[in-house]
Amino acid sequence: MITILVIDADPAVRLAARRVLEAAGFTVISVPSASAALHRLETLRADLVICDISMPGSEGASAIDAIRSVDPLAQILGLFAKDRDSSGVLSGMTYTLGKPFTASELLTVVRRCLARPGLRPS
Repeated sequence: MITILVIDADPAVRLAARRVLEAAGFTVISVPSASAALHRLETLRADLVICDISMPGSEGASAIDAIRSVDPLAQILGLFAKDRDSSGVLSGMTYTLGKPFTASELLTVVRRCLARPGLRPS
C-alpha cells in the first residue's frame, strides 16, 4: 500500500486531502507542522510527501530541506498559495500544486509523482 504524508497547517486542507487520497486507495498520515512531520518520518517511510510550502514563516521551506536530509530520494509535492511567490522554495520539489486545488488536480499530480522513475518499491 502506498503511504502519503500530508503536511499543512490548515486542518481543512489536511482533511480534504485525506478524504480524496483515501478514497483513491492511499494510506494517508497528516500532520500540522514540519516538526511533527519529521517526528513521523523517524518511524514512517512515506512514498510521497505533500507539503505546504506556504506555511507561516519559513517552515515549509525548512521542512523540504529537512526531509531531503533524511531521505534524498523522497518524492515531494509542494503545495503553495496561488497568490504568493513561491519561486524561492521550489527547488527540491518533485512537483508543485497551487491552492486551492480540486480533487481531480490533486489526484493527477499525486499519480504523476508516484509514477516518476526512482520511486522506491513498497
